[in-house]
Amino acid sequence: MTILQDQERPVFSSGILRLVGYGLFLMAVIDISCLLTPPQLTNPLWQFQAMGAIVERVPVALLGIVLVYYGEKSDRATIETNILKGLSWFSLLAAILLMLTIPWNISNGLQIYHQHSVTADAQFGNQKETIRQFKEQLEAANSKAEIGAILQQQAQQKVNIPDSVNTQKLKTDIIANLQNNQDNITNQEQAFRVQKRTLLLKQGLKWNLGALIASILFFLIWKSTAKRY
Repeated sequence: MTILQDQERPVFSSGILRLVGYGLFLMAVIDISCLLTPPQLTNPLWQFQAMGAIVERVPVALLGIVLVYYGEKSDRATIETNILKGLSWFSLLAAILLMLTIPWNISNGLQIYHQHSVTADAQFGNQKETIRQFKEQLEAANSKAEIGAILQQQAQQKVNIPDSVNTQKLKTDIIANLQNNQDNITNQEQAFRVQKRTLLLKQGLKWNLGALIASILFFLIWKSTAKRY
């Protein structure tokens, strides 16, 4: 063998590339299988995150399949014909399933956002309601004894208002502070909702676009291989 002939030999033969392809594909299948075990089909958050994790691992499976088909039919064992035919139909099935995950992910995203809304209503609504009742009690109180009784009830300990304190000014200041606290809670609630909505939109858009692109690629693989094997 001459030096020139040695230099023209490919660094990786088609057989090695196909072997790597089989390995990558099997690794992706094992990884995805572990993600789906155990299934939590009644949990929309698990479904949403599981579908996203699958989409993020699909490129490995795609690369594996492409490497497996590298070199067409040359230098292949007889059993590989059936394997390639199976991979071709697997690509079509994957394309269909990935396309179906898009409306599924949208539905799960809406359910998750509804759950976040319920959490926000329970968490922030109770705080605002407590402050509202406290304000109404103070606004209805006129005498020093009534105000002292309300403060004592809220503090759950004995409260003594000195005679030198202007009771009406104290009442006004407390109501103003309560209003500020109520406004802060409202702002926190709005920020919580916006944060959860933005995160869901970003993740949903990323994973749905990924599923769409992967579905198209799997379909093209099936289309280009279905008639050859």
